[in-house]
Amino acid sequence: MKGWRAACWSLILLGIPAAGRAEFEQCRLIDQVLNRLGNAMAINRLIIAEGKDSTAVDAANDALAEQNESYRSTKRQRANAPTRQSRLRWLATGLTG
Repeated sequence: MKGWRAACWSLILLGIPAAGRAEFEQCRLIDQVLNRLGNAMAINRLIIAEGKDSTAVDAANDALAEQNESYRSTKRQRANAPTRQSRLRWLATGLTG
């Protein structure tokens, strides 16, 4: 019985770092998306602020509206992304409960 418990604990402990890396990668990827969206939004704001070409301003305005929605959605996804702490909490409650 002790061997079984030791095997379970070792599998659990080996799985935690892998899960942490995956969560870190997910958060890093979301951060990259947010950075790219932020850069594109800044460019579109600049085009709108300059206001030299009305067709370019209209296109930038439409693109900025879409980028705003994408940015907000991605921020919500980032806020709901699993973290290492939530995974450890889940493991702790699963083992004791």
